[in-house]
Amino acid sequence: NFFNNRLTIDSNVSLLYQDVKNRPSPGGFYMNPLIGLYRFPRGGVYGGESFDYYKQNYKYYDAGRNMYLQNWYTEVTTWEQNPFWLTNMLPSEDQRYRTIANLSLSFKLNDNFTLRARGNGDLILNNYNMKMYAGTVAALTGSSHGANGRYMVDESNSLGLYGDIMLSYQQTFGDFAVNATLGSSITDNRGKSMGIDSYPGGLYNPNLFNSGNIDYNAGSPSLGQYHNQAQSVFFAGQVGYKDWLYLDVTARNDWTSNLAFTKYVDKGFFYPSIGATWLLNESLNLPEWITLGKVRGAWSQVGNGLPSYRSNPLNSVGRAGTIGYNSTAPFNELRPEMTTSIEFGTEWRLFSSRLELDFTYYKTNTRDQLFSLSAPSGSAYTTYYVNAGNIQNQGIELTLSGSPIWTKDFRWKTGINYSLNRNEVLELAEGLGYFTVSGSGSNSYAMRLEVGGSFGDIYGRKFARDEQGNIQYDDKGLPMPDKTDLKKVGNTAPKYTLGWNNTLTYKGFSLYFLIDGRFGGEVLSLTQAELDKYGVSKQTGDDRDRGYVAFDGKNVSNVEGFYNIVGGRDGITEHYVYDATNIRLRELSIGYTFPKKWLVGMPFIQGIDLSLIGRNLFFLKNNAPYDPDGTLSVGNSLQGVDAFGMPSTRSFGFNFKVNF
Repeated sequence: NFFNNRLTIDSNVSLLYQDVKNRPSPGGFYMNPLIGLYRFPRGGVYGGESFDYYKQNYKYYDAGRNMYLQNWYTEVTTWEQNPFWLTNMLPSEDQRYRTIANLSLSFKLNDNFTLRARGNGDLILNNYNMKMYAGTVAALTGSSHGANGRYMVDESNSLGLYGDIMLSYQQTFGDFAVNATLGSSITDNRGKSMGIDSYPGGLYNPNLFNSGNIDYNAGSPSLGQYHNQAQSVFFAGQVGYKDWLYLDVTARNDWTSNLAFTKYVDKGFFYPSIGATWLLNESLNLPEWITLGKVRGAWSQVGNGLPSYRSNPLNSVGRAGTIGYNSTAPFNELRPEMTTSIEFGTEWRLFSSRLELDFTYYKTNTRDQLFSLSAPSGSAYTTYYVNAGNIQNQGIELTLSGSPIWTKDFRWKTGINYSLNRNEVLELAEGLGYFTVSGSGSNSYAMRLEVGGSFGDIYGRKFARDEQGNIQYDDKGLPMPDKTDLKKVGNTAPKYTLGWNNTLTYKGFSLYFLIDGRFGGEVLSLTQAELDKYGVSKQTGDDRDRGYVAFDGKNVSNVEGFYNIVGGRDGITEHYVYDATNIRLRELSIGYTFPKKWLVGMPFIQGIDLSLIGRNLFFLKNNAPYDPDGTLSVGNSLQGVDAFGMPSTRSFGFNFKVNF
């Protein structure tokens, strides 16, 4: 603080370093050790050897090649290898260096005006390398020079810069209070990456992992860079009346480089909002036991500039100088995505805040999403983009909390959180029947957007049925698949979620636990489908012991034939859709605050707290064969789908805090 506190300067720098060795696969069918682990034939013996044998002898010495190669009970394939080979002979290292710096200045011009300026930078350096030893399946390492292994190196850096300047005004006029901010900001993001991958050519010499051992004409060197920028002006204002009625308005206009080569690059896109809040307890003569009564409502729009380099895609240069010709049509009509929202809510605190309630209803409509479509035959390009669509979400959020017991030494605070969301695809692009977010018919799975459907709809292969809806069977007594187009088999979204949190304190001790659950919705387990087809699941073992499969009110005696039809990633998806309802103990902690009398003689220490914490401890109920909260992707695709995903984990830790 300077000049009698008129100037305030605040800055900080954070330095982070991360080093991850042998990061496990998140799931899927490639280089995943769980596939070989789960598929291994049950019974303890296969070809005279147990699984422990292949654990200890995941490699064998090949005298002809003078090296160790992979050892497995069957031929190694792209989809299945010895899990201990994958965890020992494919070492990787992923390093990240990150620096985040922030600086802000605030200067009070007078009693009404304040000028603020802020800036921050985020620099990230990533280094990644992975070695695949000879003996890994050749389809994944490349074989132009023999199956000599594979080497991948990738280095990337990114720099994000943000800055803004704002002029704030505040003043009171009788019963009215005015606050306003006018500002401008700039966001600049750029980055580069350079990668070397010996695939598909492989290595000249086996297991020699350096850049000189790569055939660059047959390898895959890559160089990428990006740069995008957004410039904005914005306004936010509030008018308050007698500290109980408030009106808020905002307005913002963005200009983004992602809209270059379009008519929006000069005018940008504008989005406003308006909201009101009424404190009933401050304006009406309410009973004294009502501590707070508030109602609020708002309407808003939020714009999104969409991904970079869509409006004017260019050719690229590949390995050995080959030109990769762009196959996507320029999109100079690209429009920014816009989300329009309305929200209403109320908040109440009763009996000196011993009982609290917060309720919100919302509805959002997102329009002009970006869709990628196949071009008609004879077109100059194979792909083109369109702006279209209207996806609507509406729902409610309810929080009810209170303190049923509150004495001098003991307090029990409890709360319930309830939420539900309903999603509907109201429109897509003209002439577009559906849009595939992920998946394909060859895998009997897809996630699609279709008018009248919802985001998160799972499509797959169903059983063939007659006009009355009865499953049809072939002459061998086995159910038949519907070989027409994929059909909807479920949706990942829950009908509602519910959480119950509790905090109990007694003198210096505290106990906290959170139980939450999702109710409804469906998930798909391709893991179970694969294990059933290979006959290594508990279900198939039980059916073989029983001599039949209990299905559709019948006893199907051909157990192997049944699972050959319904199982596998190309089987009948409908059979592997499960109710996603689950309830779990999400968190449990026990803490203790040391008495201040224990700190006598240590005046520089104000307090000491110690707590033990456990998270995701166990299920109280789970209807699926895996954790329904698990996901193969953090993006919008592959939600609610399990394909040999890593098991979810519980964690334990402690927190030791000293206040000075």
